[in-house]
Amino acid sequence: MNHPIQLTNKEEIENQLKKLLDIEYALDQSAIVAVTDRQGIITYVNDCFCKLSQYSKEELIGKSHQMINSGYHPKEFFKNMWRTIGKGEIWVGEIKNKRKDGSFYWVHATIVPFLNEKGLPYQYVSIRTDITKEKQLEEEVIQSNEKYRLIAENSVNLITLINEDGSFDYVSPSFEKILKYDLQSLEESNLFELVHPHDLQALKNKLQVFLVKKEPLECEFRLSTLDGNYIDVEAVISFTEKSPYSCSNDLLLLVMRDVSSKKAIEKKIHHLAYHDSLTDFPNRRSFMNQLRNELLARQKSKYGMSILFIDLDNFKNVNDQLGHDIGDIILKKSADHISKVIRPTDIAARMGGDEFIVMLRNINSPDETNEIVKRILAIFRAPFQVEGEECIVTSSIGVANFPEHGESAEELIKNASHALARVKEKTKNDFLVFNKTIEYQSIERKLLESAFRIALQEKQFSLEYQPKMNMKQDTIIGMEALVRWNHPDLGTIPPGKFISLAEETGLIIHLGEWILYEGCRQAKEWQDKGLENLIVSINVSVRQLEDPSFIEKLKRVLEQTKLEPQYLEIELTESIFADIKNTTVILEEIRSIGIQVSVDDFGTGYSSLSYLKHLPIDTLKIDASFVRDIHVNEESKAIVRAIINIANSIGLKVIAEGIELQEQAHQLYIEGCKFGQGYFYSRPLKVEAFERFMQQSIVK
Repeated sequence: MNHPIQLTNKEEIENQLKKLLDIEYALDQSAIVAVTDRQGIITYVNDCFCKLSQYSKEELIGKSHQMINSGYHPKEFFKNMWRTIGKGEIWVGEIKNKRKDGSFYWVHATIVPFLNEKGLPYQYVSIRTDITKEKQLEEEVIQSNEKYRLIAENSVNLITLINEDGSFDYVSPSFEKILKYDLQSLEESNLFELVHPHDLQALKNKLQVFLVKKEPLECEFRLSTLDGNYIDVEAVISFTEKSPYSCSNDLLLLVMRDVSSKKAIEKKIHHLAYHDSLTDFPNRRSFMNQLRNELLARQKSKYGMSILFIDLDNFKNVNDQLGHDIGDIILKKSADHISKVIRPTDIAARMGGDEFIVMLRNINSPDETNEIVKRILAIFRAPFQVEGEECIVTSSIGVANFPEHGESAEELIKNASHALARVKEKTKNDFLVFNKTIEYQSIERKLLESAFRIALQEKQFSLEYQPKMNMKQDTIIGMEALVRWNHPDLGTIPPGKFISLAEETGLIIHLGEWILYEGCRQAKEWQDKGLENLIVSINVSVRQLEDPSFIEKLKRVLEQTKLEPQYLEIELTESIFADIKNTTVILEEIRSIGIQVSVDDFGTGYSSLSYLKHLPIDTLKIDASFVRDIHVNEESKAIVRAIINIANSIGLKVIAEGIELQEQAHQLYIEGCKFGQGYFYSRPLKVEAFERFMQQSIVK
């Protein structure tokens, strides 16, 4: 089956890459390129640079341009250059350098600073052209007017003598070659007639200053060709006294170089510095500049403005399962989706990764913002068609309105981000407008994160243990270790408040390692006391599984606590199905150690059943939502019955969690579930209470 849309997108990406390669090749063939860091140390040179300077790349990289300093220019020349590029502005000028053999050469240089998010240069790209011959020609022109005329006729530059009013006294044959004008008619006209109207007044102003100071002038402007197009030229203007070969008074000598190709390259470099190469959206730095400029103009506007912070839901799974090439196609399609919905006056940018941001300008009311947001959500709910496959990637959006939710760019984006975070924590595939509650929650979250870090250092955490029961024999078969945070001032903080925080911040890695150690240590201590050899179950998050050293940590904990691996069970949530390829490898390593694996909260995921046979697991835990009404709800009974039948067919154990009533336990047993856990048997217990529970179970 053909899919022209996908093929077109591939071609667009390939064409874009080809254009970049073509530009790079053209640049390497036609210009001398060097890259330096902010201290002026050379980090890259191309072959043209090495050929002209006679130094190898190895000799140049890591050094400064002092190596090729000719000593011709005064220190103030370079101070002015560094002052210009240090402010983030492009510097253009001519420099005399020295080759390795001691000979000299001239280059025309354009130095482009690349700025970081703070607007400070972090590297400089210089594009040079060899103008040694031109400089030699210019020197000879000064020495001899006759020689100048001979040279001018063979120069690729546009050379002309004009009067102060712009009328031509002489034009070189290159005018005919480059601009396509007839020389005879051109000499009877005026230079100012060829200059682009937008550049004309600026040129005249500079010439007025030049005529007073009579110091050589360098400037840029555009000249018209016979076919009505314009070329960019760089001009060096000098003053010549009255010539015996001219009836005119003092003349102005202009040597102009066609720099249209170089300008196009500079424009492309500038575009790449401010745009995302994949989507061609403005990047973060460009968007921030536009947002700040927009806010400056807001005082005079009667309209409102909104910021939309957009994040693609579960995009990481697309990259992991389908590859980054497919992920890039989806990112580009996402940019197209956003562009289709927003208005021409709005600005969309890619902030990085799978995050986009939109500035809705000239908004009449919050309802207008909400309507645009809903259309974005709707267009993302339709599946992406990529290489014959359907990919569902929804979006979540946080909204901040100006000026209610902030008057600065940073504040608006921060608050839109906070609103987005709340959406991602809850349902996803939705939007939320920032409000004070979110602000208070964000402050609370920051305080909680700070307290959490202190709690890790001060060991404010403890474990409680909830029994797992054989429902027929009413005997204990194991226990689940559950973490508790006992804050010295706030008391017990529920896991629901800090576990998600720990996962988002990565602190779950440290907390999880402590839980593993403490749970195994306690299980071994009970065994040494002569109590039953029970399996301790410990919850592990996907974030922990992604830790490259997780397997080594597991082995180290077992070695340190001396607990046999068959008495440890790792409990994982159904989120492991999102990246089944990588998860399977890790789970196989865990089971090869001898550790058991169970899937917690099973049944809530829409795709989990199809993946069961691929996962190396031992046990399924039926989610409490199905247990809660199993004694009165036929649908819940049917779901539980299906899970048990599937588990039995592939050799998995089943345990039901969240059992609170005898009727629930009875119905589960009827459906074939042998093991259970919940308040009906026992709440999570502290160490001493759990010991008593085990002893009572032994007596039974």
